[in-house]
Amino acid sequence: MDSNLIVILLLIVLLLTVVRLYGQLLRRQRKTTAHLRLLFKAVENGDYTLHFQEQGLSKGRAINHWLNRIKEVLQRARDEQMERDRYYEQVLDATTTGLLVVDDQGRILLHNKAALQLLHAEVLTHTNQIEPALLKSDSLSRHETTATLRDRRVRIIALSNVQGELESHEVEAWIKLIRVLTHEIMNSITPITSLSTTLLERIDAKQDTATEDEETSLRVGLEAIKQTSEELLHFVQTYRRFTHVPTPKPTLFYVRPFLERMATLYPVQITVEPSDLMMYADEGLMQHVASNLLKNAIEATVNGGEVYIHAYTDQQEAVVIDVSDTGGLIPQAVAEQIFVPFFTTKPEGSGIGLSLARQIMHASGGTLSLLQDTGQGLTTLRMRLP
Repeated sequence: MDSNLIVILLLIVLLLTVVRLYGQLLRRQRKTTAHLRLLFKAVENGDYTLHFQEQGLSKGRAINHWLNRIKEVLQRARDEQMERDRYYEQVLDATTTGLLVVDDQGRILLHNKAALQLLHAEVLTHTNQIEPALLKSDSLSRHETTATLRDRRVRIIALSNVQGELESHEVEAWIKLIRVLTHEIMNSITPITSLSTTLLERIDAKQDTATEDEETSLRVGLEAIKQTSEELLHFVQTYRRFTHVPTPKPTLFYVRPFLERMATLYPVQITVEPSDLMMYADEGLMQHVASNLLKNAIEATVNGGEVYIHAYTDQQEAVVIDVSDTGGLIPQAVAEQIFVPFFTTKPEGSGIGLSLARQIMHASGGTLSLLQDTGQGLTTLRMRLP
């Protein structure tokens, strides 16, 4: 056979071999590209159930193994990110400061539970859902800053309930003051009372030697000292209750029977929504607060008017008990001081009833506030317990 022919045949065989190998390589590359495209598409859609076959393959096993490893690494990174996000959400929801993240179009990208409570909303997706009066309210403190989130400029708004903090600090300040006063007064009164009692006993023992005028004068003076001291001692002991509110021992109880017991003592109209409404609180302390509010409402309607009790849950699922009366509105100057300890407009009032009631509500984690409806002439004292 001619040598040239042999060379040509060898070249043809070599060419066919190269073409076949190239075809196999091209098919493998297309298959690998398809696998990569499938992997990226699955990851983009958040689908990590994809798995490339490794067992039983003579070719492509190593590639499928590394594709599965890449998927596992991406899945682990995704899971760690989701865990961090859940952690940050729990931290945000645990804070009492309301947080809003808002973009330039007013869309609310993120908010926490405190923001919903402070803005009295169930859902927040846009700033149009927020009443402008709430953001400008004196009871809310607002702080705003800007940041960049995914190449977008956003506003971070922080909201705080200033009113609740002010009330809490006010009560604490009064308690500290009263504790100091009662301590000093008690230290002064006790020896005076003891001394006057001792002197009176000595006069009784020496009635035969003392002149009548001396005895009468001394007795009158000592009795005045003793009586004044005892009255002052009683006064201090009474007001001491304001600084020694028992630690609440909450239990779960139905609101309607609780209010109906109140109604046996006071002529009131009761509305409970829903009828099986329950409250988790110290029932004895809540009874003290409700009784005090009802007593004030009854006294306000002594010259005409009605008293109502309305119990319900608000948008934040807190239990609310409104004690309202139509006995006339409280003057603004008086309304600003009704929760101040020792302030009273009653000739025989002690001035600690509402102060003590508010302190009990604070100790129970709730609030006590005054609302007045000038349109209906309705005065309401609201107990609110989350």
